[in-house]
Amino acid sequence: MPAQAEHYNPIGKVDTLDTWHKRMRMPVPTKAGNIVDVRIVALYETTNVNGLPLDALVEGRVTKDKPVVQFGVVFSPQPPDWDAYGIPILWIDDSRINVGRWKGMVP
Repeated sequence: MPAQAEHYNPIGKVDTLDTWHKRMRMPVPTKAGNIVDVRIVALYETTNVNGLPLDALVEGRVTKDKPVVQFGVVFSPQPPDWDAYGIPILWIDDSRINVGRWKGMVP
């Protein structure tokens, strides 16, 4: 894959988190089905929270005038148990290129 394509379309947890760390931005889906960049304020890599798998905890915002929001990120080929989490979750199927799906919050 060309270097530019890898930068914009990482596949898998490690490459995606590395790209987010370098850019301090992450693409996320919107209610309208578009993609918007969230500006990352803080990015914490995790393994689980309260026994539930959670790969990252993100604090970010869409624009400077929007409030900072906190949400979890799960990389998995299978959707997580959405209702078990007490925070909004962005699920990313780590076996293919995608920006994920939301449960609990959509910018």
